[in-house]
Amino acid sequence: MRIAHISPFLEQVSSESQDPQGRTIFHLTKHLTRLGHDVRVFASGDSRTACELVPVAPLAMRSYPAPKRHLAEALAMLALEKALATLPSFDLIHLHSGLSCLPLMRRSPIPIVATVYEALDAPEVIGVYREFKELALIATCAEQLTQVPDLNWQAVIPCVDLLRWQQEPQAVEKIVRAHETVYEWSTIGMGLPERVAPHLRFVTSAKANAAQERSIVASPY
Repeated sequence: MRIAHISPFLEQVSSESQDPQGRTIFHLTKHLTRLGHDVRVFASGDSRTACELVPVAPLAMRSYPAPKRHLAEALAMLALEKALATLPSFDLIHLHSGLSCLPLMRRSPIPIVATVYEALDAPEVIGVYREFKELALIATCAEQLTQVPDLNWQAVIPCVDLLRWQQEPQAVEKIVRAHETVYEWSTIGMGLPERVAPHLRFVTSAKANAAQERSIVASPY
């Protein structure tokens, strides 16, 4: 499968990124590439990825003075536009860049899924997501489903630093396979608003401190 990942441009994508999203994108795309997928990451030029990097800006916006940091959202929209114009076309695009790309996502001829990282506890944010409630979303915690249950959630896949899980290959594989399942649903048309909500099953993952955390990952029908 040809997959494009659109990063948030505030931070670089790398295993050393200051942002957990940047680290998660790095490890997710690394493992997807190992599974045989053709993966490209649209991100800042100072990113370091295990797959093909498409630099959309020289540096992550964190490197610039504060007044320029708001350009991260504009760069995400530019990155999505570049991904949509790429030939041959991608089979699927995965957005990690927040609210700004939702209008383009709605109009895309290519299946797109978006991971929601932020808490959905502000009425304004909830209002924006409900305006685009047919779009396919991946939650990063079960609380998001509780906050806004009427969105088109595909699965809950925890946002974790996969580097911490290198000693737990089964946990890493479970997260990557969960993404693959969502991608398959979306590319065969099961991500449409009228489709039945996916079956979600609870799994238990061991944390570094041996505490147990219950999470939900995608499961086939």
